[in-house]
Amino acid sequence: MSEVELLPLAGKVPQLHVESVEDDAIRNIEEFREQLATWGFMALEVPGIGDRVTELYGAFDAALASTSPSLYEFAVDRVPQASAGGNHGFFRPGSEVPRLANGVADPKEFLHVSGAMLDNHPAGSAALLEAFPALAEQSRFIFELGIRVAASLGDVVREILPGQAPELGLSRHSSILRVIHYQDSQRREILAHEHSGIQMLGVQFPASEGGLQYILNDGTWVEPIIWGTDVLLCNIGRMLSEASGRRVRPSTHRVHRSPMAMSERRWSSVVFVHPDHSGEQWTITEEEQVRMLGEPWGAFVNKGLRELGLSD
Repeated sequence: MSEVELLPLAGKVPQLHVESVEDDAIRNIEEFREQLATWGFMALEVPGIGDRVTELYGAFDAALASTSPSLYEFAVDRVPQASAGGNHGFFRPGSEVPRLANGVADPKEFLHVSGAMLDNHPAGSAALLEAFPALAEQSRFIFELGIRVAASLGDVVREILPGQAPELGLSRHSSILRVIHYQDSQRREILAHEHSGIQMLGVQFPASEGGLQYILNDGTWVEPIIWGTDVLLCNIGRMLSEASGRRVRPSTHRVHRSPMAMSERRWSSVVFVHPDHSGEQWTITEEEQVRMLGEPWGAFVNKGLRELGLSD
C-alpha cells in the first residue's frame, strides 16, 4: 500500500459544544460546506468527547470480560436481524464477512445499540443494557450526541441542495450505535475493507488507535487524525447521496493497521443515523425537482444489505 498522508484536524475544525451543538453548527455552516466540497465528509471537535468515548470502550471491555452475566447470553446470529426495532445486540467475532474480503471475516466483535433498544422497544430489547448499566450509560450518551450532530449537519447538506429538499426525517429508533473491538493477533494489513455506509449520515467518534482512512473528492487517500483527540467525523451515507441526486458522494473509508499502533486491540465507535424506515424515499432530479419514489427507506436498507452479503 502506498503511503497515506496524515490529516491533522484538532484545533483546525469547528467546535460544537455538548450544550449547544445545534447553534454551534449554524454558526459554522460555511466551513462545513467547504469541508464537504473539498473532503466529502465533515469534521468537528466536541470538547471532552475523547474522555467519554474512552469510558465507553472501558465499559464494553468490562462487559466482554464479564462471565456473570455474559455478553454471549445476548449474542445474535445475523447482521442485522430483521425484527421490529431489531439490529441490536452483541455480535461474536467472525460475525461479519464484508463483500471485498474474499470470504474472510473481519477480526472484530461488536455491539449494536439502537434507539429502539434504548427505549426498550420491543419490550425486552433493553435486557442487555439492563445487565450492563455502565455500558448502557455510556452508550446512551454517545448515541444521543451522535443523533444531535447528524441532525445539525444534515441541515448543512440540505442547504446546499437545489430546490426544496425534504426534511431528512431522522429516526432514533432506526439509528444504531456500533461499538467495535478489533483484536488482530495476526497483524493483518486490512482490518476493514473500503466501503461506504448505507445510512443517511454517520458520526464517527475517536478510535483508540489510528488506521481509519478516507478518500477525498480528488481521489487522494488520507488518514484524519482523530485518535487521542476530541474530533468527530460526519460521513455522508448512500441514502443521502441518492436522495441528493448524487450531488454529494458517499464518504468512502477503510481501516488499515496503523504503523503507530500500540496494541493489537483497537476500539472504535460510530452512530449510523437513518430516517424512519417506513418513510417514503425521495430524490432530487436533474431538473431540481423533488421526486417521490414510492418505496420506503426500509427497502433501500434491505437492498444495500443484500449487496453487502448481510441479508437474504
